Amino acid sequence: MTIGGFVDAKHKPSMEEIRAALGSKADLWDELVGFILERYDVKGELSFGGAKYGWELGFRKSGRPLADLYPGPGTFTIQVVLGRAATEKATHLRFGPHVKGIFDNARQLYDGRWLFVPIRSKRDIEDIKLLIDTKVQSK
Repeated sequence: MTIGGFVDAKHKPSMEEIRAALGSKADLWDELVGFILERYDVKGELSFGGAKYGWELGFRKSGRPLADLYPGPGTFTIQVVLGRAATEKATHLRFGPHVKGIFDNARQLYDGRWLFVPIRSKRDIEDIKLLIDTKVQSK
């Protein structure tokens, strides 16, 4: 099973192909990408993350990962890795049930808590914005 839906390493999808595949979730994708670009003044880079992940739109700030988006048919998944300080701050945030369940069940590894959130709703986007802000503020 892959995280994203674009798994052909030889074919780099265009943004038009990605938006078409996202279907009804394209507006949520646009909102989140716009938030990241505007708030953090970064550029997204489309790269192949391997057979398990597929093509990803990755955002880096000061050379460090900020978030990665994995587009697929009718949906997308976002990955945010929280270090210990960001995880501690995030435990005090009020998430919707979907993101809260993912956050609560993610193990804290030596390099952080890896959250993979399949986006279902506008509430998920708002929760992800909180997570990214918390991650950046904890640095």
